[in-house]
Amino acid sequence: MSASQCQVADWYRVGQTDGANGVAESRLADYAEDCAKVGIRPDALAYRRGWDVGLAQFCQPANGWRQGVQGQASKESLCAGRPDFPQFSRNLQNGLAVYRTNEQIRRNNDEIARLQKRLEKAANDGERNAIRRELSAIDREQFRLRLQLGQQQLLAP
Repeated sequence: MSASQCQVADWYRVGQTDGANGVAESRLADYAEDCAKVGIRPDALAYRRGWDVGLAQFCQPANGWRQGVQGQASKESLCAGRPDFPQFSRNLQNGLAVYRTNEQIRRNNDEIARLQKRLEKAANDGERNAIRRELSAIDREQFRLRLQLGQQQLLAP
């Protein structure tokens, strides 16, 4: 946080924004360090009140899904103990499954591109046939992953 931001900060609003964005409450310590350089001390009570309000917005079940699809597994601990935590957690896990499947599809696409380059440079029919078998196996895997992804996406809130 800059010196000018420290001077005009509405600590309740800063906390609310951080909570709504799933930022850990420990961010307050960073603000305290930044603002101490200009002789300003954050209003910790106002920050925490705002953070609690913002976190209640963040910990909604639909946001669990969004965080999971983005691969943000670390956000789960922020919502533990909150009223909507069971649904948030379930949606987060379902979203993480989508994220992992998408990542595997991406890795397979990279491998397909690599194998196609090898195929172009293959020296003989035996080598080309072996590469084609590998490509075929990955193609079957991609088909399976796309079906799996479709099923996983049905779990979206």
